[in-house]
Amino acid sequence: NIARSYLVLDVVSKNPDLLSADQEPWPGGTQNQLFTLGIELDRIVETFRARPPTPEETEELGLPVGVSVVILRKTSIDTNDRVVEVSDVVLPGDRTEMVYTTKLSRW
Repeated sequence: NIARSYLVLDVVSKNPDLLSADQEPWPGGTQNQLFTLGIELDRIVETFRARPPTPEETEELGLPVGVSVVILRKTSIDTNDRVVEVSDVVLPGDRTEMVYTTKLSRW
């Protein structure tokens, strides 16, 4: 996959380690790193869509002709209802499976 995360510079600059490529991958992931700044996540909204790949994505993901990509946009929202991160993940359509489980209340 190809993943890009976008964070608010004014927020994350309070922890210089978050701006250093040498710190990748972040121990504990983005949620843990935001927590080092006192930011607690309330929810993550995930939106999926499919589209044809760009030529660059086709090459980087080694996609056969005619295979689409699945785009995951992940929006992380803190307990103050503020968007603190947006991630775009490009997934190869021929190698991606999405499984959702919905817990139901007993009648």
